[in-house]
Amino acid sequence: RRPCAGPPCRRRPSGAMLLRRREVLQGVLATTTAAAAPPPPVAAPSSPASLTMPLRFDRRGGSYVVQWQMEEEGASKGYSGILDTASPFLTVSGLCGELDPDWGCLDTRFDDAIRRERRAFEPTYEVYGLQDDGVTDWQRGEVVLPGEGGSAVRLSDVVYGASEGVASTRGGTAPAPMFGLVRDVAEGIRPSFLSQTDFSSFTVDFANSLLRLSGGEAPGAAGAATIPLVDLRPLGAPAFEYACRIRSLVVNGYDVTGWMDRPTYCVFDTGTTGMLVSRRLWEKTLFRTGVQQCALELPTADGRGTIVEASTRSCRKDCLLVGTPIDVQWRPPASEIGPEGPPSYDVIFLGLAFLSSRQFMAVDLDKSLLSLGPYRDLDLNPPTAV
Repeated sequence: RRPCAGPPCRRRPSGAMLLRRREVLQGVLATTTAAAAPPPPVAAPSSPASLTMPLRFDRRGGSYVVQWQMEEEGASKGYSGILDTASPFLTVSGLCGELDPDWGCLDTRFDDAIRRERRAFEPTYEVYGLQDDGVTDWQRGEVVLPGEGGSAVRLSDVVYGASEGVASTRGGTAPAPMFGLVRDVAEGIRPSFLSQTDFSSFTVDFANSLLRLSGGEAPGAAGAATIPLVDLRPLGAPAFEYACRIRSLVVNGYDVTGWMDRPTYCVFDTGTTGMLVSRRLWEKTLFRTGVQQCALELPTADGRGTIVEASTRSCRKDCLLVGTPIDVQWRPPASEIGPEGPPSYDVIFLGLAFLSSRQFMAVDLDKSLLSLGPYRDLDLNPPTAV
């Protein structure tokens, strides 16, 4: 799974598109084509200094899964979603029976009175590249994040997406809800989950299958590589992806840096199993022949740079190095379109094949820094310079 690319390539659904969805969606047309009203205010964030949540690895989809609860009519109901560091949203299935029941689903239907009362924003039609989320109904609710040792965080009036018509596209894995960890979004995008909390950093602890959310700085560690992040919203990305520019690139043992004739960025994406490559770069380089090995040289805060690498030889156990071309459909703001047209670029989304071999990945949202821990398996040969 992965966006088209990055965060959602969103558009307001047309009446015809919505009416094709199911009889249950017959009331959508009047709701979504009405004149836009000022969006309701998002509740002020309130959360403790830190919380450590357990992660579960789902071998069917090759992803880490987060569990949470939501309060509905005085009762608590469990939900889960894929840990996704390239999406901003918290989503659930809005139609029971559409997805695997293990993910959880809303008991109410789209046109129920209680859904209309809880609707925070007009519904949209969301597409995430390898997953089509269909009609997304933006609801408000009380979310409870369970932590270790019986701890928990209770969040009121959280805006989340309830999706109907969810399907995988272009060979993606089975569709699933998302626990998105991108905080800052572009103007006009629905509220991100993290923006409704006080958390300002997070750590995905791959070694211990834990997610640590914190209101302070992301903890450092000896041997970690700290990478300054680049905001891709001027290129049209709907959110501040956790991204940096690629210095050099090796595919299947061959240096293809010379073929990168325009700025090329990588996005750190736990919602992807292998890697997604913008189609132009895919077709110009050795990616199209199949990916057995890939190494990227990335800038670091100390100026020395670091290598992020994966190969079919080092990718073990639950790791799967699969490369897929995607069409990046970002639309830059008018201010970024000059006489020569919109900015040109290529993007690679690095998934768990590159990330889970590290002890951890930590992001400091306020400082725009990402840290990759040392390799977990000391028997692996250290990455060679590109």
